[in-house]
Amino acid sequence: MASNSILDDVWESDSDSQRNQISYDLKKLRENHVKSGFLDGITHAKETNLQEGFDEGFPSGALLGKRVGMLVGLLQCLAQRYGDQDESLAQDFNAIQKELRINKVLTKGIFDQDLNLTGEHPLLAKWKPIVRSHCDKYSVHTSF
Repeated sequence: MASNSILDDVWESDSDSQRNQISYDLKKLRENHVKSGFLDGITHAKETNLQEGFDEGFPSGALLGKRVGMLVGLLQCLAQRYGDQDESLAQDFNAIQKELRINKVLTKGIFDQDLNLTGEHPLLAKWKPIVRSHCDKYSVHTSF
């Protein structure tokens, strides 16, 4: 028995269209929660792994950066003082600045799968004797 009273809707069963709308809304809400949970999980995992990777790789990177800085710094000081008179020194200083840039020093090929250096860095092995020869030439005593 159908009635036109607005109170009748409260007591009657939901129509098919209302059930479909609720079902669709619940489905979308569930999908949104799943996506949100998935994104939260991925973000947390990335942050955790990024921090762990940073913690593990920082000592190697810092040591490598220190060695690079020492070599570049020594040649910079010598070039500042003697570069006008020593063309070889000036050329080596320009070359070391280009070759020991961070993007050339920290390449995947020099690290093993655990992010440890696989022996001495090839660029450092190349530049150590060059810098040492300039230091010896100008009687600069250093150990690196």
